[in-house]
Amino acid sequence: MIGHIRAKAPRATILTVLLCVSGATAHAQKKTTLKQSGSSSHSSRLRSSTGSTSTVTTTVIAPSITAQPASVAVLAGGTASFSVAAAGTAPLAYQWYENGTAISGATSPTFTIAATTTSLNGAQFTAAVSNSGGTATSNAASLTVNPVTLLLNSSSTNVAFGDVDLSNSSSQNVMLTNAGNSSVTISNVSVSGAGFNAGGGLSGVTLSPGQTATLSATFAPATAGSATGGITVTSNASNSPAIIALSGTGVAPVTHSVFLSWAPSSSVAGYNVYSSSTSGGPYNKLTASPVAMTNYTDASATAAQAYYYVVTAVSTTDVESGYSAQVSAIVP
Repeated sequence: MIGHIRAKAPRATILTVLLCVSGATAHAQKKTTLKQSGSSSHSSRLRSSTGSTSTVTTTVIAPSITAQPASVAVLAGGTASFSVAAAGTAPLAYQWYENGTAISGATSPTFTIAATTTSLNGAQFTAAVSNSGGTATSNAASLTVNPVTLLLNSSSTNVAFGDVDLSNSSSQNVMLTNAGNSSVTISNVSVSGAGFNAGGGLSGVTLSPGQTATLSATFAPATAGSATGGITVTSNASNSPAIIALSGTGVAPVTHSVFLSWAPSSSVAGYNVYSSSTSGGPYNKLTASPVAMTNYTDASATAAQAYYYVVTAVSTTDVESGYSAQVSAIVP
């Protein structure tokens, strides 16, 4: 049934196929010449036993890259994907290469590495796209794989509270910072040492890279004397645990008082005592009722304060005299 196949290639290849036309006594031939760059065509002629012919022309456009793969940077263990897009006559075949070596099974427009390792850092990936008309190769895309760093730093490794009265407490803040490139989870915060405590509710908290959290350290001494302790912060960071040393001294509160005395007066039921922080008054009465003695202790005095006092006499008929001469006292 087939007479002959003829290939002819001036500038572009021509594919002419002659098909048998049953029952025909005449023949017709259609020939198309393609001169488009980057394409090819092939012609074949088929002749029937009756001598009739028909011509079919097909064109194959060679692949071209329309979207280049982009370089990728990930943390070790992360996923990296490369994609390429191409135009050309289908079907198109894809093959990915790592540093020039074909990757087995990597025959899709997208190539994915599910779990990267640092050994792939700097690798170059290209894609070759081909059909019967030729092959096009993409630009190289690089893969950067950074090692995972888990670091939790504290703004201070030593907190000194100094002297703290037994009736009081003192607090200081310590900042915890994720100084790595991956999330850090604080699993536990523990405190040692009498009188020391830690607040902030940080157990179970996860910090993103660069994120900070506040840890509150408190010293509330129950007994006088020096004390030491520490805060231990446990996490999944490579420098865990973070230990913060604590120190302080519990001191008994210092009381201040001013003792006053005066000469007695005759025929009096008692005396009232007045004070002021300003010379000359106005004065505030310190005694709830007249005192019979000729002395009085002001236990309400505080440190670094000046006080000015006067006394009055109260008769048996509850008549109060005028103010005495003013006296002053300075509490150091």
